Amino acid sequence: MWQDFILTGANLIFGFLLIPQLKDVITNKQSLNLHTCGFTFFGLCIVNVTMVTLKLWLAAIPICTVIWGLLWFYSWRNQK
Repeated sequence: MWQDFILTGANLIFGFLLIPQLKDVITNKQSLNLHTCGFTFFGLCIVNVTMVTLKLWLAAIPICTVIWGLLWFYSWRNQK
């Protein structure tokens, strides 16, 4: 299915664009709003499960989901 490749490409691009933000959060330079990170992470988890049920295996690879989860964790750690 061509949709699988399009969604995977978008996932890779968005994940690549989040890397500088993740680098800043990991090095304790800043933190993000925990609600934004948390809701985005759980929303993307639901999207990934949906992709699996549609048998869009490549699109279900949780690249952005993992990055948003890491942003959530490190932002939580930095706010403590």
